[in-house]
Amino acid sequence: MDLLERERFLGAVRRVLAADLACPESALLDDGVLVTPFEQRPGRRAYPRPTKPLTIATMGAGVVVSCHPDRVDWLRNTLGARSRDEIFSVSTIGELSAYVARDGQVLHGRAINSICSPDTFRPPFEPAGVTIDLVEGADVVQFYRHPGFDNALSYRPDDPRPDVAAAVASDGSVILGIAGMSADSEILWQIGIDVIPSARGTGLGRALVGRLTELAFRLGKIPYYAVAVSNIRSNALAVGLGYWPAWSELYSKDSAPDAVERT
Repeated sequence: MDLLERERFLGAVRRVLAADLACPESALLDDGVLVTPFEQRPGRRAYPRPTKPLTIATMGAGVVVSCHPDRVDWLRNTLGARSRDEIFSVSTIGELSAYVARDGQVLHGRAINSICSPDTFRPPFEPAGVTIDLVEGADVVQFYRHPGFDNALSYRPDDPRPDVAAAVASDGSVILGIAGMSADSEILWQIGIDVIPSARGTGLGRALVGRLTELAFRLGKIPYYAVAVSNIRSNALAVGLGYWPAWSELYSKDSAPDAVERT
């Protein structure tokens, strides 16, 4: 891996995460735990934030905890003296889950977020007998009429993280899989994938994600791929294409969908 290219990509990730977490970029490089109030900052990923935000993230050094101001004291007292591994342990996650449940929220994660750069990318083979179409922009919406690809498509034309491209595989009559790419921020674009059960294990998912990865490079974006730590198959797909872990995070969501802030 080209070390300069790696640092350039990681630097871009740090800038976005610092905006997400409302913290200085240095906090993602330093050891220790920083608990800071959440605030809206330009450049962050356009995820809807819950009524009382809580995001916990690490890029491998210390931990940044970004939260609603009402939660700062409790989180500093609870997490301030714990190590990174303790904070991401099952016992602490259980403690945090119980804490946010008081406000009608659930805790999601632990998610591993991986990125890919042109020098690490390994182009995949495409399975025989399958047609893969690449569509961009407004043309993606036509595939919203096909349910069941929720990891790939938002199914929302007004989503704050718009679907900007999709790679669609078919055998002529049936859609076998869709990979979708959303513009989560100006520079970080997320890729998600769904393949129907009968087509799994054929390399199709890797081929679809590979198509969108190449498109992201051509457009000057950094593709990222988020997956739960337990999803070994999906992690292997990313590794096989040359993706490498950049950060891990936990985050809260409101149990009631109508309770989120849409800004």
